Amino acid sequence: MKNRPHRAWLICLGGALAMFAVMGLGINVFSIYQPEIIRLNGFTDAQGSWITTTRSLFILATLLCVNQLCARFGLRRVMSAGVLLVGLSCLCFAFADRFLLYCAAAALTGVGYCLAGMVPVSLAVGRWFQDRQGLALGLASAGSGVSTVFAPVLLTGVLKRQGMTAAFLWEGGVIFLCAALVWCLMGDTPGEEGPYRRPGGAPVQPSARRTGAGLSRGQWGLLLLAALFVGATGGPGFSHLTMLYTSSGYSSLFIAGLLSYLGAMISLGKIICGQVYDRLGGRGGNRFAFGTLLLALVLCALAPVGGALLPVLAITAFGLGLSITAVSPARWAGDLCAGYESGVRTITLAYTAGMLVFGPLPGLLADWLGGYVPAYTAFFALLLAAYLIVQGLYRRRT
Repeated sequence: MKNRPHRAWLICLGGALAMFAVMGLGINVFSIYQPEIIRLNGFTDAQGSWITTTRSLFILATLLCVNQLCARFGLRRVMSAGVLLVGLSCLCFAFADRFLLYCAAAALTGVGYCLAGMVPVSLAVGRWFQDRQGLALGLASAGSGVSTVFAPVLLTGVLKRQGMTAAFLWEGGVIFLCAALVWCLMGDTPGEEGPYRRPGGAPVQPSARRTGAGLSRGQWGLLLLAALFVGATGGPGFSHLTMLYTSSGYSSLFIAGLLSYLGAMISLGKIICGQVYDRLGGRGGNRFAFGTLLLALVLCALAPVGGALLPVLAITAFGLGLSITAVSPARWAGDLCAGYESGVRTITLAYTAGMLVFGPLPGLLADWLGGYVPAYTAFFALLLAAYLIVQGLYRRRT
């Protein structure tokens, strides 16, 4: 019995499966459908951006009550329901035939992602892990990258052979299976065994919470502004990668291969980032996450240059840096905020607001200026400002 793995690692697996479904399949992989939806329906680039913006709007609205729902109904029920909703959204996308129906399907994805995404996963890690929280959060959030490894190529093949409806139906079936597995694996709170800790580590009371020193109102405003700016790159910056490279003349199969490679880099980046935060602390982890993502945006802006090398380098850096959307908010909440759970939710709320506010920007700039490069230049400036703000807060508060 001594060598039996702690149940916390099953919780970590359940979180990874939830992220596999709601973020990997529900959000990340959606980018392969976006050019096809625009082409088949004759939508403008701005309308394509508004579909993902609608998703962000409903993520934002659901964030206002996700902590209360988790407290009332438990993590297991809420996360399983979230995965089910994303599966239902795939059915809606499969049979949508007008702009408003696509927006309605995107709204279901947004609600489902929020109920089974990074906020409940962060809460689960905070409850079930006393030690190795960075690693656990990195492993759980890496589930979204695993699905992005193989799904783009498989679904692009289905799109070409059987059409978009069949691709969405296949994806929905996989997500429903994930919902059943999440229900079996997740748990609400540790029992007598307590949260996971390293051998020899001192036990903590179940009610204990890791907290920072707290922020003044002005500092809170700056942190939320930084999270808002990060949302621009992590949301529309990520979801418009396919449009960036499609408009730059790359083939759909090459882009699908890039997305699969991106999934591997996302998984690797989140695990590495979790380890960096555990070993080097908040500032070291921030340098890793921000630095790689800033490099990615520079390389994305060079997309019209052509060739295969620059896109591969850009996707490598983008995948490694995207850990800033999953691992970093929980670490900021633990290091800087007076309450961990409320801090995670509030930072995620600001991040999602950034996805919403800047969601239409790539499509609007593409319609006005004829390409997506100006949007990625703007994202670079916003992310650089966010980095300076966050590191400044760390210097003052830690």
